[in-house]
Amino acid sequence: MYEKRITRKNPGLVVFLLDRSDSMKQKWGNLPYSLAEGAANALNAILLDLLFTSQVEPGKPYHYFDIGVFGYGLRPASRDEGVEPALAGNLAGQPIIPLPSLRDNQVGMRDEPSEDAGAPPSRVPIWVQPAFGHKTPMCEAIAVAGGHVYNWAGEHPDSFPPIVINITDGMVTDSPFQGASINDWAQRLVNISTNDGPALLFNIFLSPTPANTVVFPPTPAGLPVPGPDLFRISSPLPPPMLANAAGAGMTLLPGARGFAFNADRQTLAAFLNVGTTVGTGD
Repeated sequence: MYEKRITRKNPGLVVFLLDRSDSMKQKWGNLPYSLAEGAANALNAILLDLLFTSQVEPGKPYHYFDIGVFGYGLRPASRDEGVEPALAGNLAGQPIIPLPSLRDNQVGMRDEPSEDAGAPPSRVPIWVQPAFGHKTPMCEAIAVAGGHVYNWAGEHPDSFPPIVINITDGMVTDSPFQGASINDWAQRLVNISTNDGPALLFNIFLSPTPANTVVFPPTPAGLPVPGPDLFRISSPLPPPMLANAAGAGMTLLPGARGFAFNADRQTLAAFLNVGTTVGTGD
């Protein structure tokens, strides 16, 4: 399982679930921006990385991936609570898009500080904007996204299994949803499969309180609530992603799962790279 290369004939699917509940307005530790802003910035960065990964010549990304981004909590346009596609601008309302559609459909640009002292900031595109409000309907988010994942897997039986990455800071507020718990909805999601294996569900647990960072743990030991619950519904890392982590200098223990706690923006970006980088080729 998890051996398929991602090609234009058999593209991959990466779906992001973005918590937009009211608690995402909290500051991210001692940083000068909120959890909502930090999560949106990291997500925009990984979308840009996916464009670069799929680029065979400057400005020409291949259709190696389909992308979905769903926000849950505040629905910015209506100001009510629920789940909806979170891409903005010309892509608003579209649940799944081909990756090349991102290239010319950003909704703005922002300055990203350089890691090199004295160097000017980089201008990076924005596709997802921060938002927060209402509760945390995570079960509904998995249910809504799962319907699109199911349809996609049926249309792409020979592709690498779908990857779903949930970015959240809080407790689930809608379990049970339609009679099923968060564990049930997560299991339903990972029961969706292609011929190459079951879908993967990864969780990123953000915290406004400074604490030790945990990335790809093999057990939930020491995690604050609801960390153990999110850990339990997270998929074990398959071999290609274990190789990605090793290549990034991470030493992982057997049983490592796709879970992160209290990661800063740089660690979050590294987590997303490990979780979305799989072999591509025409």
